[in-house]
Amino acid sequence: MRQLDLGAVRFRLNTTTASASAISPRAEHATSGGPALVAAGFAGVIGLAAFLFFFHLGTYGLWEPDEARYAEIAREMLASRNFIVPHLNYVPYIEKPPLLYWLTTISMGLMGVNEFAARFVNAFAALFGVAATCFFAARTFDARRAIVAGAVLTTSAIYALMAQVLTTDMLLTALMTVALYAFFLHWRDGGRWCWLAYVAMGLAALTKGPVGVAIPLFVTAIFLWREGELRGAIHRFHAIPGLLLTAAIAAPWFAAITIREPGFFDFYFIGEHLRRFFDANYSHDQPIYYYVPIIIGGLVPWTFAVPFIPWRRLTPNPARRFCLIAGGTVFALFSLSSAKLVPYILPAIPPLAIVIADGLVTLIDGRTTTGSRRLAALGPLLGIAGAVAIGIAMYAAEFRAPYPMMVRPALDAAGAIFVIGGIGCFVTFWTRRGATGLAVFILTAAAALITVSYGRLMAEPIRSYAKLARTIERLQPDARLVCYPRYVQSLPFYAGRRVIIVGARTELTFGSEHDPDAAQYFFIRRADLLKLWNDPRPTVFVVDRFILNQLSRLIGPYKVIASDPKKVAIMRADAAGSGTRPLETRPSDRK
Repeated sequence: MRQLDLGAVRFRLNTTTASASAISPRAEHATSGGPALVAAGFAGVIGLAAFLFFFHLGTYGLWEPDEARYAEIAREMLASRNFIVPHLNYVPYIEKPPLLYWLTTISMGLMGVNEFAARFVNAFAALFGVAATCFFAARTFDARRAIVAGAVLTTSAIYALMAQVLTTDMLLTALMTVALYAFFLHWRDGGRWCWLAYVAMGLAALTKGPVGVAIPLFVTAIFLWREGELRGAIHRFHAIPGLLLTAAIAAPWFAAITIREPGFFDFYFIGEHLRRFFDANYSHDQPIYYYVPIIIGGLVPWTFAVPFIPWRRLTPNPARRFCLIAGGTVFALFSLSSAKLVPYILPAIPPLAIVIADGLVTLIDGRTTTGSRRLAALGPLLGIAGAVAIGIAMYAAEFRAPYPMMVRPALDAAGAIFVIGGIGCFVTFWTRRGATGLAVFILTAAAALITVSYGRLMAEPIRSYAKLARTIERLQPDARLVCYPRYVQSLPFYAGRRVIIVGARTELTFGSEHDPDAAQYFFIRRADLLKLWNDPRPTVFVVDRFILNQLSRLIGPYKVIASDPKKVAIMRADAAGSGTRPLETRPSDRK
């Protein structure tokens, strides 16, 4: 009897999905009548995503602190051939599992140690997430919704921007997205989909730990409970052998690192997960509503379209319910967590992109004449957004933060794009050319994102120390490197050697406590700094610019060999070393 019930359920799901794709004759024709057009649509979305995610990928320096940190870990892994224990500045760094480092190491081994290779895995993971979203939407809705879902995801601000930022979050998002989609397809179609989910969860655990397993399981359990099918799920989803497969993928590294690094279990599982979730004083404490503006802003410009979708009139579809549960669960869990950072919300974006795409296509294909015209309001909204961007550029000098002034040309360009695109959207939607209007909206969003990539180039001087580090390496390739009073993440990446730290150890605390050479590379007192300064060996000190005058009273005459808006690289005025003549020499301020 249970098997017959499941068959009936599947039959109802298939008929529901079919009805969702046949809201109008135009929708049915677009889905099944033009395979060449559909193929071109999918190719266009993937091509647009590849262009946006890889555009300018290697033309600007690694940003501090995350990008430089993760790139350096991969570089050290490549150099040392130690693939078990990640190292940062040549000491163990165990805050994250190694999958991103492994893949980035492969990328650097194939393409060289550079910014493009460092960011390649992240951009490819974002592209993979778009492809997976298109595939899932095509199977559970129809081709038109799948194409629009891919475009929504590609041009959502937070997803497109994070596709070019080297962190663990995009790879985690891609793997969790695959796991979630596979669980739903197994529920609907049976077969072997659940095994794909368990493999993806194992890889997700190797990317960022237990969260990669917990969220897909939690979302699936909530959905099954909502559908009244939670009973029997363990057997139906092969949960016991499946979770053993997940463990077989992830557990060997966790076991090996626990054996190799005493204290790992307490530091990682207790500190980085339990305390991070429950202890507000541990890390990145933010209010519970923190992700409300993040998710609204992260889905821009598609946030503008959400109010015009007739949500209550959409044909019931379990895939839509699943996507809403997935997005809502990620949002709720990370909102309840004490530790919050902007990229944590990324796994909610792919399923929400499908929901938005479903609503937009339904609205455009509606039988009433008001469907597309409702979206004509997107034109003025884009125009307002453009006017705001232009206004910020006009008054950029009035802001305390330096970013508006630095990216002023990009703001002007983005504002103009929004205004022009807004006019195009208004005209096309008002004349009931819904598909054309949607294409104009997508191209407007894509063009604005391209201008943002130029903004990254403009903001590089205050977000990256790549130019500073390259200058030091060119002028003093054999000198010791000292950071005071804080560690410069990108310095060992661009210099290719270890850095001495005088000051707080921050994320290197655990590694320094387990490093036999810590006494030679980690110092706290100013007396230690003075001792290093007076050492006759060529040494470059990278110090904060704002303390340089105060520091000069302690160290005496110095010469500047490189500088940027925040940091200055100095040496003793009488120091010998390779390289060209220093930029300037400063006398001591000491009387």
